[in-house]
Amino acid sequence: MKKYLLLGLISFTSLMASTVPVVNPTDSVATMQPQGDKELAWVDEQIQAILPARVGIPDSFINSLRDPMKMKKPLANTIGGSKLLAPPKLGGLGLLTPPKVIEEPLRLQAIINKSVLISGKWYKAGDPIRNYTLLEIKANSALLTDKKDQKLILFLTKQNNNIKIITK
Repeated sequence: MKKYLLLGLISFTSLMASTVPVVNPTDSVATMQPQGDKELAWVDEQIQAILPARVGIPDSFINSLRDPMKMKKPLANTIGGSKLLAPPKLGGLGLLTPPKVIEEPLRLQAIINKSVLISGKWYKAGDPIRNYTLLEIKANSALLTDKKDQKLILFLTKQNNNIKIITK
């Protein structure tokens, strides 16, 4: 027990010895003043050293350099026996060509009176549908034609006999 008291007393005295003394506001505080003009003169020299305009590379030299992004010769197609795909071709003005849009095939889903539901939209005879025109609506099919008079017939794929629509 005495050993712990002795260790506590030693640590307490060491903490008290290492604490920072408190300065009263009435006491005068000494600040370090520069040693004459030597330190300020050195700072002025450093500022003067960076003030002159720096000369860079002329624009004509930069314009004469080869573009590092353009390759004159294509890379070898084989590396270590494996064949690599060619890089994608860029469109006009350095832009990528837009991806091709794959349209869902036209599906005849319903026929009610003189209207048809094709791929989720309702149409009447004479309405344009993509590159086609709806020419005729029959009991279980729709006839479409394009500008070259090619015909496309859409049939109902599934009939539900439980639904009956009566019109007068």
